[in-house]
Amino acid sequence: MPRIVDAFAHRLQLQERLTRQIAEALNEVLEPGGVAVLIEARHLCMEMRGVEKHEAETVTSCMLGAFHDDRATRAEFLGLVGKR
Repeated sequence: MPRIVDAFAHRLQLQERLTRQIAEALNEVLEPGGVAVLIEARHLCMEMRGVEKHEAETVTSCMLGAFHDDRATRAEFLGLVGKR
């Protein structure tokens, strides 16, 4: 998993695109019934320039297959990651 993330994250990147690329790569390689990727990240550009919002986090998600199609499956996933 870390190698997949690193492969996409080391490019000039938007968080939304990064999230989708990771989900699509997992879906293509593993061929599961569904994939859910949730990324929570701090952006140094927001902390150091302009708005200077320290500790500001941005959350993006990409749901494919069962996580996209089945509301209960999606809700269960989101409930579990929310209890970190």
